[in-house]
Amino acid sequence: MQQVVVPASSVALNPSWESDWGRAVYELVHRAAEAGKTVTVSVDERTYSPQEAAHIADVSRMTIQRRIDDGTITATRKGNRWRICESELDRYRRTMWADTVVALADDF
Repeated sequence: MQQVVVPASSVALNPSWESDWGRAVYELVHRAAEAGKTVTVSVDERTYSPQEAAHIADVSRMTIQRRIDDGTITATRKGNRWRICESELDRYRRTMWADTVVALADDF
């Protein structure tokens, strides 16, 4: 199976079919059609390792791991590795900041 992986951000930045990614997708679909094959297009959400998530959230990797273990962060296993969806990390960060604001409100 031949695959063309195109980051969604490059599509948004350069939507022209004359671009390199547009040409690659067109050629792949065209060759598949000539061969009588089916073409499937899918969208995958970006995922992060606990280390990457910790860097983005500005917390330790162990904090992320504890939040996965206690169910605060939903993550999936890929083999023996955890992966955290970008939307889940964004939700956690918003919740973390909201909880921090509430906890500090009495101090101000």
